[in-house]
Amino acid sequence: MKKSLAGSAILLALTLTGGFAATSSPALATATASTQARTGTDAPSTGAALSPAATLALADKLKALEPVGLPTAELKERLGADELGTLVDAALNPADYVCNPATPVRDWVTAQKAGWTPEDVQLVDAIRWYDPIFYDALLWPGEAGAQFGVNGEFTLPTTHTFRDLGKFWDIRADGIQHLVPLHGSVLLDRAKMFRIFRVAYGLSEATSTAYTDEVVTAMNQAKFGFGNHPFFSFNAFAFAGQTVPGFGVIPSSILMGDGILTAFQALGYDDVTAQAILAHEYGHHIQFQRGLFQSTLTGPEATRRTELMADAFASYFLTHARGDALQWKRIREFDQVFFQLGDCSFGSTNHHGTHNQRLAASQWGYAVAAGAANQGHVLPTLTFASRFDQKLPELVAPDA
Repeated sequence: MKKSLAGSAILLALTLTGGFAATSSPALATATASTQARTGTDAPSTGAALSPAATLALADKLKALEPVGLPTAELKERLGADELGTLVDAALNPADYVCNPATPVRDWVTAQKAGWTPEDVQLVDAIRWYDPIFYDALLWPGEAGAQFGVNGEFTLPTTHTFRDLGKFWDIRADGIQHLVPLHGSVLLDRAKMFRIFRVAYGLSEATSTAYTDEVVTAMNQAKFGFGNHPFFSFNAFAFAGQTVPGFGVIPSSILMGDGILTAFQALGYDDVTAQAILAHEYGHHIQFQRGLFQSTLTGPEATRRTELMADAFASYFLTHARGDALQWKRIREFDQVFFQLGDCSFGSTNHHGTHNQRLAASQWGYAVAAGAANQGHVLPTLTFASRFDQKLPELVAPDA
């Protein structure tokens, strides 16, 4: 999966020590010291749920800070991090494709929100606009820890796969500086939430303190998983790294959300989920380093191409004898991971391809690896990408 990060998106991170590098801005360093000096970083004891009126009031206050001109909007514009993507005139005709928005994994996540009220939904939407889980990991990757999964259950497959990917592909593995978990627990961490409001978005200390207290109190409820609800971190990103004025150098990284790992675990795919998702995000870093985002395609078609190519890179690695060398049963499982992450957003620049297209791209990557005469040879990334581009018209041909 990929967040629309203005020409540099799709995340990854792995030096899980320290905070920002020496190239970080003074603002970040000062803010880190400031938040470290704060006390009471733990969430308050669970109390009565906020009333619907109080929940809605908090949502309204948070939304009131979103207008253009505030540091919030400037930061999002610099990173291009618009969760919903920019809707454009549809370059793809929905009638041409078989596509059902519902999949087991999306249905599972939706079911986890069954106890939310309309006011809860508005509050969650308001908080997610600030994307605190994402920005905390992106701006301060060294503080996210080295545990993947809510209880660390995905740590070994994630870190081992990252190591193996670095040996397998012909790009600079050290060009991906961080592999970082996305933890919903950020929402209950007073110091981190204060830092998001104060540093990442430039709000006043008083406002940051007040909103931190209210958000932490609101999220500290069972229906929100005490911050760890899978909806909050149902994603993974690759980021190419860039300098952002006022924030310094933001290093290249891959971010892996607890939520997306938990969701596929619940459906019985935990044996391959971390490997498949990480291999896809690594595929985006291949695209970054090899200049593969450039094409004659535009809008949804351009994004679909890069996403399906990343699926194919992932499948090739997962199948190849020198990669993860997965057996047929597990191959069918990771095919389903990609299939279920397809979408029907034909008019969005974040369109990742339909379910059938993502499955087709994954199966093509498998076939390239399984059908090679020399099973010990790994195709150069540019050769693989060229073959993919030749195959792309067939992969995305209308199927309705």
